[in-house]
Amino acid sequence: MPKNNQMTDYKKVFDNSLSPVVVFDTSFSVVTCNQSYEKLVGLKKTSMVGRTLLDALNSGNDEQNEQLLASFRRVIESKQPDRIPLLRYDWQSPGESGNSAGESRYWAVVKAPVLDDQGNVEYILNQPSDITELVNLKDKNYPSSLGITNSNDQFDQHISFLDLLSSERARIHELFKQPPGFICILSGDDYRFEMANQAYTELVAQYDIVGKTLVEAIPKVEEQGLVALVDEVVRSGQPYSAHALEFYAYPEGETKPRKTFVDFIFQPITDTSGKVTGIFVQGHDVTEAHNLTQTVSYQATHDPLTGLFNRRELQKRSTELANKKGSQALIYLDLDHFKIINDRCGHNAGDELLVQVADALQKETQRGFLSRVGGDEFIMLLPDYTADQALGVAEALSQCINDICFFWDGHRYSVTASMGIAEFGSSIGISYTDALSLADSACFLAKDKGRNRIQVSHSSDADIYQQLKDMDWVSRLKEAMREDRIVLYAQEIVALSHPETACHKEILSRLIDVDGTLVPPGSFITAAERFGLIEQLDRHIIRKVCQTIVTMQESGTAIPKLFINTSGITLSNPDFKDYIQQLLVDFPSVNPQNLCLEVTETAAVANLSRTAVMMQQIAELGINFALDDFGSGVATFNYLDKLPIKYIKIDGGFITNILTNQIGEMIVQSIQNIAGVMDVATIAECIEDTALIPHLQSIGIDYGQGYGIHKPAPFL
Repeated sequence: MPKNNQMTDYKKVFDNSLSPVVVFDTSFSVVTCNQSYEKLVGLKKTSMVGRTLLDALNSGNDEQNEQLLASFRRVIESKQPDRIPLLRYDWQSPGESGNSAGESRYWAVVKAPVLDDQGNVEYILNQPSDITELVNLKDKNYPSSLGITNSNDQFDQHISFLDLLSSERARIHELFKQPPGFICILSGDDYRFEMANQAYTELVAQYDIVGKTLVEAIPKVEEQGLVALVDEVVRSGQPYSAHALEFYAYPEGETKPRKTFVDFIFQPITDTSGKVTGIFVQGHDVTEAHNLTQTVSYQATHDPLTGLFNRRELQKRSTELANKKGSQALIYLDLDHFKIINDRCGHNAGDELLVQVADALQKETQRGFLSRVGGDEFIMLLPDYTADQALGVAEALSQCINDICFFWDGHRYSVTASMGIAEFGSSIGISYTDALSLADSACFLAKDKGRNRIQVSHSSDADIYQQLKDMDWVSRLKEAMREDRIVLYAQEIVALSHPETACHKEILSRLIDVDGTLVPPGSFITAAERFGLIEQLDRHIIRKVCQTIVTMQESGTAIPKLFINTSGITLSNPDFKDYIQQLLVDFPSVNPQNLCLEVTETAAVANLSRTAVMMQQIAELGINFALDDFGSGVATFNYLDKLPIKYIKIDGGFITNILTNQIGEMIVQSIQNIAGVMDVATIAECIEDTALIPHLQSIGIDYGQGYGIHKPAPFL
């Protein structure tokens, strides 16, 4: 059903409810009310909305007003319902109900909070029940012998009873039949039913109760503690109210009891001397609302797929544990190769696998608190465990997962998990948040080391803290790209064999940190590669280069060929060609011949067939390619003719020692010879000493690059 239709239906239910309800905000101003409330107080909604409680509904009694305000405050402070079992209200405002100034009315009032998404009280529901006629019964001196019974002459006695009642008493009898809630009256020392409406008899599933005692009429009422509650009301003379009390009815012919939940008030009825002569019972069957509340509560704390606790409940439990003395441990568990199964077999298979994993892991939940916190990620909290002690639990969890035989569409899939363990607690000075990062990092290292492993985090573990450092760079790098704090530097690539040829430039990136510090790429590139940000960073830099070219064109500056480092991950994405094509559309003045994408030899060869296709497609757009760090990763030249490269950048390891390393010199000479045959230009990297240049020229190297020639400087 569309949401607007639902809201319309809810409004109809609210407006036409037989129970009077008024809604206040936290400043105690009237927000709205239903028709039943208008009828009860004799005022129109339009005259009340926007006015405060004491302005719209002032009783004229300071003590009374303070009692009302105190109840509202309790609701806001406790975020729990509050009840005033019996409230005398000296009514002041005349209206349709016929109430007149000075008339005393008696209300039983329930107030309940309405919470917003953050758990704060946004509104207060106020539900009064007018019980004036019922309370006034205590002032009538009727013979006790006129109670309705179940004997054969019940009808005659009932007629006699009605004959003695005043017109007011007749109206009260009708009132017993009509309210949506249940009502009954117990009288005498043995708590005999004097009256009971249909709602009450249906609640207790006993229909022949008038004239019987409470114990006679309702099975197992003593075992449920209700007789003791009535005893206490008679003894103290004070009302008793309960919310969502569990009650079991025993319908005739049914083998199992029927469980319900009720809100009720036991109100003592006294004679003129103040002695309690009976109990007036009023309430509502709130089973449906209670069950709905329980369902909502369950959904708020549990993962809907696996039934495990969710991240929200995990946070609550971890906060409680963090304040305890001693060490607490957590296990961070991530399934291995889940994405492969999910992608190959579909989401239904992935969901079924997660359910089976959750079922298997629950065998160990008696040791701790297990929750699902992500797609295929789980966390177990272990109270009073150290990280080393938690290792045994992790091994048991690992075995539970390894024992799973997952079948889908006739195929069997093995299931394993990588885990990281860390400990936290106030006594050891490690917060839960820090421990979670440590465990996450440890889990990542476990995957790096081959998966299906358990990694325990210790304070001395350098790998873990390097991992944390990289993870910190992820957020810093994202923020830097978002705030345009990635700046471009450039290093000249000069022609060695033909000095008159214009130099090229390699684009290098730097990050301006929040404190203004210039951060070199070595600090964040590794983190970008490790945590999946390198492609986003590559695209960010290429776009920024195009923007800078446009600025240079506008100022009349000559545009050199610009070499831009590009990762193998970026090149392997089928969408990268479309991205480059769109860039050339977005920046039509940019000549693609001015752009040269550098890819390392290792990255190019790792997935040669896919990389070759992508490079060829981009080369057809007019963009050049350079093979970086050539000679550092492979021992064959067979793949060179498969890649559309225009430049080979010879690895600096061969260049630095070329004057003293004969084998290195021969390798450089071989690369130059093959490049010459292929009509590919060569670039010698890492020239730190200009003394190397004559020797490189003698070999035939086309270009040189390094700090001995030019130090990186801001681009533009």
